[in-house]
Amino acid sequence: MRFGVVGAVGFVVDGGALWIFLSSGLNPYIARALSFPLAVVVTWGLNRVWTFGSAGRSGKRRQFNRYLAVQLVGTAINYCVYTSVIRTFGADAQVIIIAFISGSFVGMFLNFWGARQIAFRDID
Repeated sequence: MRFGVVGAVGFVVDGGALWIFLSSGLNPYIARALSFPLAVVVTWGLNRVWTFGSAGRSGKRRQFNRYLAVQLVGTAINYCVYTSVIRTFGADAQVIIIAFISGSFVGMFLNFWGARQIAFRDID
């Protein structure tokens, strides 16, 4: 449940940043590439202290690196879905929103598994 709440916060951060970048004239591919890092930092912090707070407390840098690696895999899949929808249906506003939601939904499952099994687990 907590992971879902944190994911929703990340979704809002990612989507809000995407909207700002698109409004400033960036193309949808670059805008999405820039919105992702903001969401990763926010969700890592929230997941670290709230969702997986009872998990071991390995070093922040090491844990963040594992989290980032998991997120990069999830984001690669997310981004592939996002770009596939845009390339197939065009880049108008409604399509970009559908592409963003579709990619986020697909990536969510992999990100949860990776966060739980890899990023916030003590691996020594």
